[in-house]
Amino acid sequence: MSDNPNDQDMHVRANKDLAAAVERGLAVALLNGLSAGALAMDVEGVPLNIATRVLLHPERCRATDWHH
Repeated sequence: MSDNPNDQDMHVRANKDLAAAVERGLAVALLNGLSAGALAMDVEGVPLNIATRVLLHPERCRATDWHH
């Protein structure tokens, strides 16, 4: 791991951006169906393994996440 504090800030920001994209995808899935949620996550660049896990296993989501 880098000693540069900016590297850590970028990592935190990337995680927050990814988490926000997942949240939006879960919201789309809740409102418009699983396929629409998967497409929304794909468009936002959520890795397939993450999108698949959160869409197909909602019981593993945090209590603060959107649930379908």
